[in-house]
Amino acid sequence: MREAGARIQVTHHHINRPPVPRKHPRPDCPFCRIIHDGAPATIVHEWADALAILPRADEHGRRGCTDGHLLVLPRGHVADFTTDPVVSATVQLRAAELAAQIGGQWNYLTSCGPDATQTVFHLHGHLVPRTTGDGLALPWTHSTREQEPTR
Repeated sequence: MREAGARIQVTHHHINRPPVPRKHPRPDCPFCRIIHDGAPATIVHEWADALAILPRADEHGRRGCTDGHLLVLPRGHVADFTTDPVVSATVQLRAAELAAQIGGQWNYLTSCGPDATQTVFHLHGHLVPRTTGDGLALPWTHSTREQEPTR
């Protein structure tokens, strides 16, 4: 193919595993410090390419917006879900596996940038268990005005 002038690129992928690019840890990143330096965290589940942790407790001792709220993050540093789609897909895959294993109903949320509520700039998905009447409004729910009907 090269002799014919065709430009090719070969990438190796395991059939039953998503590829995980090598991403170097950042010393200023709190999630990298958990993953690579052993900073304190409650690890709920580990995979070769990701891990699930409990959110940090707030001043009232609550961990997340509902009981059972988890964060799923890649082991390699990726700033947000737009940076590396393969890593983003891997994190969502791991979140889906964990949610299926635990059971129940869930929201899976992630953010890109401060205007979208991102406060830690290491990709992470929020796995939020939901129950009827839990009172949790999604970030885009406008309780003070009626929603526009879809046209």
